Amino acid sequence: MDIRYKLLTNKELDIFIDMRIKQLREEGATEDIDLKPALRDYYERHMADGTFVSWIALDGDKMIGTSGMSFVEKPPYLG
Repeated sequence: MDIRYKLLTNKELDIFIDMRIKQLREEGATEDIDLKPALRDYYERHMADGTFVSWIALDGDKMIGTSGMSFVEKPPYLG
């Protein structure tokens, strides 16, 4: 195996989205709606503005692992 890691780009989004849907199904989600358009919109918007990043693991051309982090800024509060 020749595993390499790279930052997710729009080029890999189709496979990334398919893997996300598989994960949700494994966690018990049903296939009542097509999440692909909503997921694509979310990832494209938030990757563009820097509030979502993901590193992917590739074995050759095959995506074998993903990560993901969303950044949210919350206002100060008392406490």
